[in-house]
Amino acid sequence: MDATGSPSQVWQTSPSFALARLRAGHHRFRAGGLPVPSAGATPVAAVLSCADPQPEAVTVFGGVDVYAVRTAGLQVGPAALGSLEYAVARLGAPLLVVLGHASCSLAGGSGPDRVRATLTALRRRSPLLDQAVRSGRCGIHGMIWHDADRLLNEVRPALPPPARRACRLRPPNNASMRSH
Repeated sequence: MDATGSPSQVWQTSPSFALARLRAGHHRFRAGGLPVPSAGATPVAAVLSCADPQPEAVTVFGGVDVYAVRTAGLQVGPAALGSLEYAVARLGAPLLVVLGHASCSLAGGSGPDRVRATLTALRRRSPLLDQAVRSGRCGIHGMIWHDADRLLNEVRPALPPPARRACRLRPPNNASMRSH
């Protein structure tokens, strides 16, 4: 129940729908549209972005409600990792985005290779995030911001995560069960 005595509603969204909302927000930003106010307490995504000067994630995604964490060169230290875990586990963020940018001035940068390495590091260092991704409760996605043309590009992982195969037993062959 909420403060008014009404049943509280938690609006759950899928990782793919959350990604679609971020993309729509980015298109709105590029077109010069106004941000859409948030309708709930759950962020659409937790976004880890570079601390190097660039537009804030909430700006790049057109005002869509994001839980933003910024670190130098997308480094994943204890504070950043704990913040992202909090966004996924406690706030229910259905998507985790690593947002690098093309013209990073930091050593090592935050381009596509760094985004891929950070995506891998997040899952390797956090059993909580890895389990959320493996269960399908939270998606994980990489993007690069291009300052010159105000455009986001997708960053594909270097290798897709191994597919989990369900083991199914074959039904018995009735012919082999007959006694001779």
